Amino acid sequence: MWNSPELFRKLIWGVMFAGFFIYSFQCCFRSFSTYVSRPTSTKYNMYFEPSKLIRFPSITICNMNPHNSTYLDLAEQRPMKAYLYETLKTPWSDDIPRPAIQKLQNFNVKNYYRNSGQRIEQFIEDVTFLEDPLEISDAFKEQFTTHGLCWTFNADGNRRVNRTGMDFGLSFGLNIDQDQYPDFVTTAGVKIMFHNYYEPALIDEYGMALSPGTENFISLSYERIKNLKAPYGNCSSEPPPLYQNYSVSGCERQCFTEIMVQECGCRSYYLRGNQYDECTLYKESECVEAVIKRYHQGEFSGLASCTCQDPCISELYKATLSTAEYPAKNYGEALQKWMRETNPNKNQNGSVRNVQFYRENFMKVHIYFEILSIKEVEKVGAYKWSNLMGDVGGQLGLFLGANVVTIFEFVDFYLRLFYYKFVAEYVVRIVKGRKP
Repeated sequence: MWNSPELFRKLIWGVMFAGFFIYSFQCCFRSFSTYVSRPTSTKYNMYFEPSKLIRFPSITICNMNPHNSTYLDLAEQRPMKAYLYETLKTPWSDDIPRPAIQKLQNFNVKNYYRNSGQRIEQFIEDVTFLEDPLEISDAFKEQFTTHGLCWTFNADGNRRVNRTGMDFGLSFGLNIDQDQYPDFVTTAGVKIMFHNYYEPALIDEYGMALSPGTENFISLSYERIKNLKAPYGNCSSEPPPLYQNYSVSGCERQCFTEIMVQECGCRSYYLRGNQYDECTLYKESECVEAVIKRYHQGEFSGLASCTCQDPCISELYKATLSTAEYPAKNYGEALQKWMRETNPNKNQNGSVRNVQFYRENFMKVHIYFEILSIKEVEKVGAYKWSNLMGDVGGQLGLFLGANVVTIFEFVDFYLRLFYYKFVAEYVVRIVKGRKP
């Protein structure tokens, strides 16, 4: 074509080839940029497996009052009482003198919450799981949180279900005992949280509040999320030292523990890590409170240990709450009359329970799965090597008529041209020069 004397025809073909070449180069560059950015897409799958047992969540329950007023009034608990009134800044706080530093330094905070917290046999009643009654002390395990002494059901994650509905879940009653609420506790009720057995119970962040005088129906759904490792993602499955499985909450709690130990030389009573000393009340007052404030303000967010990736596989329990008044009017009156006659159940102080007691102190809770379908959210690579090759090959083939065979033909042609033009001629000259 280029040897044709038709200059106009040469010009048209030249412009077309240059335009197609430039456009093909731009398209290939965009495809390569997309591939390097490692985009992902999200797949949603929902499937029902009636024969598969789904793990029941771990359930942590905390009374909103971690302080027994009778115990708090004891002489040896005055350091804690003074600290609480000073921290909460109630109008009557000035009536409580601040104790000597020596008493604060020797005060064990965890022992206080263990002894001041509500006993499990006083707090939780009539536990059934899958319609079978359970021994309360076996079903619930002690756990310390920012709300003091709490109790966790299914702490080891071994309980599973394969049926839906209230009859195939967990049911129990709770007695919050408002008579033992100190005058600085403003809210009556409990906080309840659903989590995996290997995750810490972050009651303040994720707890659901329940009120006395109610019957609560909590339906659950189960969701599994799969994230990607490099190069398409940055998920992690390496558990932090203080936890047996990886989770974002565990990673953040690990970070928080390390910061507190570094700044204060100890850890708060609700944090894991037996290798670290527990903070005394003096340390809680003089150091821990300030560190918590700085942590929430993001001062330590730049630390490597505080960079928490998404877990490669995470399991979520989503809860929906509906409530009704308990007990109903006529049932309450009949129950009160029956109790007066038979006296089957007394309060801690020895008085017979009445309707007012149930309205102020008692609640019933039912927790169950509403559907046994598994919602799976999976991230996958959206643009892989095969996609890149397909796009580049399609663009080169469409605009330039090129393919892999053509590329090899060009390579072969220019290698042979180079050989015959330079190498062969050079060899011939050398050979001729050696002739006599």
